[in-house]
Amino acid sequence: MRIGAHIFYNGKYKKGTVYIEKNRIIDFIENDVTPEITIAEGFINAHTHIGDSFIDEVPRQGIMELVGPGGFKQRMLESANDKRIIDGMKKSINIMKKENVRAFFDFRESGIRGLKLIKSIKTGKIRAMVLSRPSGIYYDENELDYLLENSEGIGMSSISDYDFNFLLKISRRTKDKGKIFSIHGSERVREDIDKIMELRPDFLIHLHRATDEDLDVVANNKIPVVITPRSSLFFGININFKRFLERGIVIALGTDNAMIATPSIRVEMSFAYYLGMDPIDVIKASTIAMDRFINNRNELYFFKSKPGEIVKNPYLAPVKKLNIENGIL
Repeated sequence: MRIGAHIFYNGKYKKGTVYIEKNRIIDFIENDVTPEITIAEGFINAHTHIGDSFIDEVPRQGIMELVGPGGFKQRMLESANDKRIIDGMKKSINIMKKENVRAFFDFRESGIRGLKLIKSIKTGKIRAMVLSRPSGIYYDENELDYLLENSEGIGMSSISDYDFNFLLKISRRTKDKGKIFSIHGSERVREDIDKIMELRPDFLIHLHRATDEDLDVVANNKIPVVITPRSSLFFGININFKRFLERGIVIALGTDNAMIATPSIRVEMSFAYYLGMDPIDVIKASTIAMDRFINNRNELYFFKSKPGEIVKNPYLAPVKKLNIENGIL
């Protein structure tokens, strides 16, 4: 088969003629052909909190009251038994499996307990990129080392929630261990971008309240930003995608708290599209944006559709899987 294709693979978007034999890509020529199909890596959900999946209904409250330290979510997590939390997480993981998600980045609250809960679940082919979080507000190197040894890194809430020296120690220890450090930034209020940069984050979450100058700093440091349109809109925040994209900031898509938005990356993609994001940018954000952190790219998905059709219809499934010859793309 020879056909024009949009291809999202190995951190790059390309357009051209693809040659397929027996479900294997054997050649590709980049050109200005008008593509008829889309070939993409499995989806990545770049930001989840699936620990709260068991919470069926949430009160209409602000960010601090609902998900801040000591807020509704923390109280619910502390009062729930392990089985209830695990059952909720399994349901969320199954949703992602059905959508051909190959990996998700889960911000794991509740310290060692929270880490052990997600590690008790067999996720199969979907990779759980677990970013742990210390349970308290005082530096405990023994706890931190356990978290780092048993997860992909650390995911903190924000610089507004902690003493900065506490965060700095965590960041330095995480970097010393060669693990990922990520943090929410300027979600509820504008936060000091210089302090955030001092933590050397591998990627950031939200940046709703960041100024244009703040975003320039993020762009200059080539740090990806994860956005979560449905969860943000729940809190009355509409995301201006253009501010990120016009600066060349890599945007990734996530679903955030499962108690607010189901962990369906396909629904999130559709939502981002209807809020004004270009279809190609939507698919970039949900497939290749986080490739620098993940290397499981052995399978590609063949959609008999263009990007616009895929993002408009979250139920439009790929027609088959493809393998690829080394070095073709």
